[in-house]
Amino acid sequence: MPFEYLPIMAQNAAPKPARRLVTPTTRSWSPVQEPVSKARVALLTSAALRLAHQEPFIPRDDLSYRLVSSDPSAGEIIIDHHSGIGTVPKKDPEIIFPRTALASLVTKGIVGKLAPYHVSVMGGVRQHKQIETELAPAIAQEFKNAKIDLALLVPY
Repeated sequence: MPFEYLPIMAQNAAPKPARRLVTPTTRSWSPVQEPVSKARVALLTSAALRLAHQEPFIPRDDLSYRLVSSDPSAGEIIIDHHSGIGTVPKKDPEIIFPRTALASLVTKGIVGKLAPYHVSVMGGVRQHKQIETELAPAIAQEFKNAKIDLALLVPY
């Protein structure tokens, strides 16, 4: 049984009034084409995180994204998300952005290759149409350009 993340968050943590869950107009998932042991894998996070030298996510409805190096030694991770989930991820971003763990899986041969970068967006944005027609296609193009076989969504 799949874990229904969004309804739980809407019920327990979302600002009032509760968020309206929206179904995309077109199917956006596709089957995995490569075995994970041969796939180039990227992380996609909604934690609004970035490297310290990158432009901050500022507005609550920020529809931009950041390309974050997949190299765990690339620099300090900053979390700009406005959520009140807690301070622990801000002290250890690997909890919500497991770059090191993913790199370790590549070293062990469990995952084929690391993507050159991962993608971060601001979660909780309510501009559903713009997400579907602008942000999601831009991220999909980034993944296509980097020849990403599999993106792991890490919600925040």
